[in-house]
Amino acid sequence: MKKLFIASAVSALFAAPTTVLAQAKPAPVPTLDKVLEASGISVSGYIDAGYTYAKNGAGFTDRVFDTQQNSFALNQFGLTVAKQPKEGFGGLVNLTVGRDAQSIHSFPENTATGAPATTSMFDVTQAFSCSMLADRSP
Repeated sequence: MKKLFIASAVSALFAAPTTVLAQAKPAPVPTLDKVLEASGISVSGYIDAGYTYAKNGAGFTDRVFDTQQNSFALNQFGLTVAKQPKEGFGGLVNLTVGRDAQSIHSFPENTATGAPATTSMFDVTQAFSCSMLADRSP
């Protein structure tokens, strides 16, 4: 009887971890959208592309954004990353990439005297931080 009890205890000892390991499932890996949602960060964007046509090769001298004729172009790729909480600190960054960024470029990269005009296809259109204070009124 004593040998049966010891044999049962030993087999239960080896079987218990196997049963637990067989039932344990690995924790799911969070996806990027779940991580951003949990942190309160929102990401959005857009793409603007087009074709500019000029009949008979007429040039565009009086236009700002139509600088090349008879061509396709990525005018803008816009990306906005923001965290704007109801309480606490947050901010927003809006980036513009593409040919339109050359026209709306908010800060010149070449500031030396006689430097050529910027040809960057990247622009930080806006960026700011904010602090939202909770209503402390009684």
